[in-house]
Amino acid sequence: MKKEKIAIMGFIALLLSGACWAWFGEASSQRETVNLEFRGAYIQIVYYLLYGSFVGKKTDSGLLRMYDNLKDMVLMNPPVAYKMIYQTIRYFIIILEPIYLTSFLLVCVYLIFISGSPAGRTKAKSLLPMLIASIVAISLSYQILMVLFNASYELCSGIIDAGKVDMGALFLDTINDLVRFFSAATITSFDGGLVFMLMIFALTFGLIIMLTLRYVILLFFTLIFPVGIFFYTISGLRSIGRIIIEQTILWTFVQVAITLIIATTSIGVKLLGITGDLKTILGITAFVACICSPIMLLSMIKRFLP
Repeated sequence: MKKEKIAIMGFIALLLSGACWAWFGEASSQRETVNLEFRGAYIQIVYYLLYGSFVGKKTDSGLLRMYDNLKDMVLMNPPVAYKMIYQTIRYFIIILEPIYLTSFLLVCVYLIFISGSPAGRTKAKSLLPMLIASIVAISLSYQILMVLFNASYELCSGIIDAGKVDMGALFLDTINDLVRFFSAATITSFDGGLVFMLMIFALTFGLIIMLTLRYVILLFFTLIFPVGIFFYTISGLRSIGRIIIEQTILWTFVQVAITLIIATTSIGVKLLGITGDLKTILGITAFVACICSPIMLLSMIKRFLP
């Protein structure tokens, strides 16, 4: 009788143990199902933000739409002919021209009617060519900016047309590859997918922010360009004037550096037939180089004006 009780208790224990294991197994399975559903929804949201659809096909909406207009974004310069910009430049010119003319007349009066020391007269004579050149440069500020912007634009357009470069193709292919890596990694590990997601949005927004920042900074230096010329002619303020003029030139030609980076990488990938992960790595490198191009250009070229 005692053995029968022990056997019954053992059987009940086995049933309870099996039931517990079944319950834990089902709970684990349900938890994994929920995780997979959550990861799937997470992937779909990222796809929607990038492509504007839940199937990963490019539509008229979505963040990646910008790559269709990347050429225009790179070649965009402040519209100097725009009324507000033109009037601001003209306003500075109207203020500065009388100052130059007054200085020019004072120097002439000094040389003609005042008998100063030989050193003073020599210094006054040396100021005349600088004043004349400055008056002409100030008056032609608008035309100088137009020539500067047109030269940069035509140079970039020539590079793109000569190489038949699709400005957004390499970047779009790179992002598409990273999206595939993101999808595969997210199914396996949420943390693994997060790395690729951060890379995708960091590269995309980094490029947009850099192009926007270039335009805003160049617009600022465009508006104060006549002031830069004025300061450049005054010995005590020459360093400030030099900075304004140099920064205007450098931020203008940043678009040439970006165009060269994209064109060189795209043509190299096409000619060498590079595909797969190596193409993705080159695309990421081009992304980073374009984002860092202003820093590289400004650090390599310093104080080129006398």
